[in-house]
Amino acid sequence: MLKIISLFLFAVFSFADIVKIYATSAKEVNKTIILNNPYLIYNDEFFIQSKKAIIKNKHTAIFSGDVIIFYKNGTLKSDKVKIVTSKNITLGYSFYYDKELGIWFKAKDAILKNKNILIFKNAIFSSCCVKKPDWYLFVKKGSFNKKNKYLKLYNITLYIHRTPVFYFPFFFNSLNKKRKSGLLRPYIGFSTKEGFLYSQPIYFVTSIRSDLEITPTIRTFRGRGVYSQFRFVDSPYSFGIIKGGVFIDYDKYYEKYNLAHKKHFGYEFNYKRDKVFGGDKLYVDLKYANDVDYFYLNPTNYRFNTAYLTDKIITSKINYVKNFLTSVFGIYNRYFIDTSVLNNENTLQVLPQLNYHVFENKRLLITSFDYNFYNYYSQGSKRYFINSFNLPIALNFSLFNNYLNLKISEIFKGEHGNFYNSSTAPSYSIDAYTQFKFLSSFTKYNNNFLHVVSPEITFNVKNFSKIKKRADIINLTSIQNSVSFNLYQILKTKNLYLEHTFHQFYNIENKTSEPMENQINFSIDRLNISDTNKFDWNLKKPIYNAFSLQYTFLNNDTFSISHIYQYSPIIKSIDLKFNKQINKYKKLYFEYNYDIINKYPKFWLAGVSLNKKCWQYDFSFKKALTPVLKESGISYNVDYILSFYVNFYPIGGLKQSILFR
Repeated sequence: MLKIISLFLFAVFSFADIVKIYATSAKEVNKTIILNNPYLIYNDEFFIQSKKAIIKNKHTAIFSGDVIIFYKNGTLKSDKVKIVTSKNITLGYSFYYDKELGIWFKAKDAILKNKNILIFKNAIFSSCCVKKPDWYLFVKKGSFNKKNKYLKLYNITLYIHRTPVFYFPFFFNSLNKKRKSGLLRPYIGFSTKEGFLYSQPIYFVTSIRSDLEITPTIRTFRGRGVYSQFRFVDSPYSFGIIKGGVFIDYDKYYEKYNLAHKKHFGYEFNYKRDKVFGGDKLYVDLKYANDVDYFYLNPTNYRFNTAYLTDKIITSKINYVKNFLTSVFGIYNRYFIDTSVLNNENTLQVLPQLNYHVFENKRLLITSFDYNFYNYYSQGSKRYFINSFNLPIALNFSLFNNYLNLKISEIFKGEHGNFYNSSTAPSYSIDAYTQFKFLSSFTKYNNNFLHVVSPEITFNVKNFSKIKKRADIINLTSIQNSVSFNLYQILKTKNLYLEHTFHQFYNIENKTSEPMENQINFSIDRLNISDTNKFDWNLKKPIYNAFSLQYTFLNNDTFSISHIYQYSPIIKSIDLKFNKQINKYKKLYFEYNYDIINKYPKFWLAGVSLNKKCWQYDFSFKKALTPVLKESGISYNVDYILSFYVNFYPIGGLKQSILFR
């Protein structure tokens, strides 16, 4: 057994009042204490162990031979550690690993200042595997504050697989997850039409429950502006955002493209809250903009996404839902701004929409109730309302030893609508009909086999119907005798899975059928097939079909093909995708989409992506053709889009998209 000798050194080191050192053996030679296998403990949170150590004049301690320092979540290894009274801890060739952040340093020279600040020179920094890291930073000098997680690096060269790819003189980042004011990651992009895009968010922590972000932005060929957003939390059940911004086009760009507005501005207010008054919910989404370019020019739109410009309608909403024990009441308001017209006097608003629903009870008589009110309003003369109700009263019966269930319902339904201040008679409809619903479910299961079949057939028998309508307000339809059939089934074996849904509705009075609907999901081993189709009996042809097939190879490569067909408006296209798995983390991908009707490739896309814990990247190139109508006939705009995303954990990364047209 080793004999442990305990030495208590008082006020020896600058960071300690009392330090304990344990060793397997100790001897003193000329006022120098020589220790074998020493182990230093300070306040049960800072530890140093090594093979040898010497203490000179009770002022200097030198540890050597596989020195390891443990402190909180970090581990530091060095060939030599020197501690001098009232001075920093000097390290030799060192390796530091932070368990919490998953990062490490290798440095030729390092100093541990006040136990928290690690200062190093000629160091390598990374979060990848220590042996042959995928990426690392070579740093001339730098520091890392363990307490507040601040990282400062100077004269940095980024290496990817030992190849230098980028140099930058200074880098500062906080690896602490706590909020603090400062600059956020900028947004960068390029468009041949709008020029170079640069947006720099400036972040302010305004309080423990709020923050503010102001983002100046410039598009060198188009103009410049500023956007902002204020986020806040006013209760444990709520969250809100206030946004606003303005972007001003250069005169040259404004005149060249004959724009409706030179200045694009707007604001947004979004607020969600549960438990306003007990079990209720409030949702507010208010928007205003003088045109949709306000949304398109948002600094975060570095990908130049023109999808913002396709919808000319700006929609605002205020919704409130109150839940009761057996019912729910909702107030919904929608306000529309049509940016394609000069004014919105005749734009129809829904202010408000009221819905009241009584949940189905499970007594002898099964009842529920629905009431809906819609108020349509415009600043012009068009103002009218519609209200409706639905009241079913039902009984349930179990037949044939519970193999068949029968639900008989008597349903009363009505609608009513009219203009305000109108002398004309209102539109209305009143219906009463009986519904017979037969439903069942059969299950067969043994070993690795499962089959579930759930058929359902419904008969609607009209008892009373009266309708009076004005086409300029509401198009009311009367309930008619009908029958519908639904089927849901699952078939599952060891290697096979099939899910099937079927629906068919038939109007007995008119002798007409709604389109038959089928949806099938099928998989066996590595093959997956899904198909959704609708067949119109009147046209005697399918009117919609979405088919997809995917096969996964043994090496996890995947190939898929999908086909979309729609009768009206006519759509027919085919899409091919292929993913090549290079290794566990890296893959190549390719996609090709072809418009069969217009006979042209809509786009093709090729890229490579990697997803590891220490870093991720995605590089892609896309060629897209957009049809446009010109005087000479149909032509195409050709866009080339280069996109890339790189993230080095935990220091951050870059997203960028470049559009060439």
